[in-house]
Amino acid sequence: MMKRITLTLVGGGASSLAFLDAFTRHWNVVQNQDVVIFVMEKKSVWGVGNAYAEDSHSNLLNTQAGLISGIPGQPGDFMHWLKAHPLKWQPDFPELNIDASTYAPRALFGRYMQDRFFRVIRQAAEKNIFIVTVAASVTSICADDDSTRYIVSTECGHQLPSDAVILACGTHTKVMDSAQQQGKIFSSPYPVRSVTRAINEHDNVVVFGARLSAIDIVVGLIERGHKGKIQLRSRGGFFPSVRGTQGTYRNQFLSPGYIEQNFETLSLAHLAQLFHLELSHYRKNYEDTPESLQFPTPPVTDFRHYLRKEIALADGPRGWQAILYSANTALDIIRRKLAEEDKRRFFAESWSNAMALRVSIPKENAEKLLAAVESGQLSYQTGPDSKVADSPADVVVYATGNARDLTQADSPLLHHMFASGLAVSHPHGGLQILNETYQVLDHRGFAHPKIFALGEITNGNFLFTSALDLIVEHGSRCAISVIAALTQSEPPTEDSPWEHEVGNEVR
Repeated sequence: MMKRITLTLVGGGASSLAFLDAFTRHWNVVQNQDVVIFVMEKKSVWGVGNAYAEDSHSNLLNTQAGLISGIPGQPGDFMHWLKAHPLKWQPDFPELNIDASTYAPRALFGRYMQDRFFRVIRQAAEKNIFIVTVAASVTSICADDDSTRYIVSTECGHQLPSDAVILACGTHTKVMDSAQQQGKIFSSPYPVRSVTRAINEHDNVVVFGARLSAIDIVVGLIERGHKGKIQLRSRGGFFPSVRGTQGTYRNQFLSPGYIEQNFETLSLAHLAQLFHLELSHYRKNYEDTPESLQFPTPPVTDFRHYLRKEIALADGPRGWQAILYSANTALDIIRRKLAEEDKRRFFAESWSNAMALRVSIPKENAEKLLAAVESGQLSYQTGPDSKVADSPADVVVYATGNARDLTQADSPLLHHMFASGLAVSHPHGGLQILNETYQVLDHRGFAHPKIFALGEITNGNFLFTSALDLIVEHGSRCAISVIAALTQSEPPTEDSPWEHEVGNEVR
C-alpha cells in the first residue's frame, strides 16, 4: 500500500521555488511512498512572486544579468537561459539587447523563474514528489482533531489536510486606514503598469517613500510620458546609492571564518571596524573609485547634487558595495553574535540608512530621475510622514515598503494566526520562528512541530532577507528542516553554494 505525505506550501514566489528545489534535491526516495506538495498562490503565477511579476519593463533588476541566478551552484544560469531559450522571451522584449552587464527588466527575470519552477516540478516527479499548483488564497490553518496534522482552509471553502505547512507568502502591503482610502490614493505602486495607466498624464503626484518601489513608480510615470509634477517624500531623507562597475568580491574580514575565529560576541562598533578593515584590503588589491564614506550617512538635502555625484561615482568600481554584497554570507553568524541591544538599535535607528546603502539602483534609472529633476518635473522632500490631507496633489501613491509589522498586513491568514495564538509577531518584524529550524513559534513561545516559515515574513529574525542568494539559502535550510521533521531524522548539513554569488533584492 502506498504511503502518502502531504505538504501545503503557502505562496508561489522565489522563496517557494527555493524550498521546492532544495526539498527535491535532499529528499530520499522510499519504496511505496510518495509526497504531494500543494503550492497555494492566489495570483496564479508561479515562481515570480511580487518581485518578478509581469509589469512595466522600466522595473529593472539591480544586479547585472551575468551575475544573477536562481539556481544554487550555477552562476550565470540566467544568461545561459536567455541564450538557450530566445523564443520564451524575445517576442515580448523585441527591442532588448542583453549581455552580461545589462540590468534586465524584472519581468524578464520572472520569465526565467517561471521556467525554473516548472523544471523543478518535472525533476520532483522523478523522485515521487508531485507538486500541485493551486490558484487559491489561504485564510486559516488549524490543527486537526488528533493534533497530528493540519487543516489548511482557502477563501473558496476548500480544506486540505496536511502533514506539514510551509509559509512562504512573501511581502504584504499595509492595511490602509480610513483617511488613506479617501480620494485618488494607491496603497501600493504595483503593478506599475496599471497604476500609471490609472493616473492622468497632467495629475500632480505625491509618492510617499524613497526606496526601490518609489523609484519604480516614478520611472514608470516618466517612461509613460507623464507631464504633471511628481514629488518624492522621504521620512528619513535617505536614497539608494547607484551601482558601480565593480565585480564580485569575497570578503576576508566580514566573513564567517574570520568572525568565528576572532569574536565571541559582536557589537555594531565591531562591524564598523571590520568594514573599514575590509575596505582597506579591497583598495590595496583592487581598483576602486576614491570616495569618502560615513555611517550614518547625512540625509539628502540637494537631490540634484546627490544624483549627479552618485552617477559620476557609478562610472567606476565602488568597492564598499562589493563588500556589502559579499557580507551576505556572514549575516547568519553576525545575527547570532550581535548583542540584543545592538540588534534593537540597528532596526530602530539604522535600518533605513543601511538599506539605502545596501540596495542600489542601476545608473540608467538614476539618469532618468536626474533628467526629471533638471526639467523641474521631479522634486524630493524630506521630513516626517505627512497626512494625505496635507498633500497638495491630485494623486498619492504609497511606496513606503511592505508591512514589517505583520499585525498591520493585509492578510486574512496572518490575522487568523495571530488571533488564534498560532503565531506571534517578532519585535523587529515578521513572525517569530526558531532560526535554526524555521519552525513557527506560537503565543506561548512553543515551536510548532510541522509549521514552518521562510522569506520576508521572517525578516525580524534575520538582519536581511531580500537578496536572492539569501532567499535560496533560507529555502534550502528550511527544506532540510522539514525533511528532518517528516522523517524524524537528524537534518543533513549543507555547505553554502552561494559564497561568490550576488543576488537581486526583492522589493
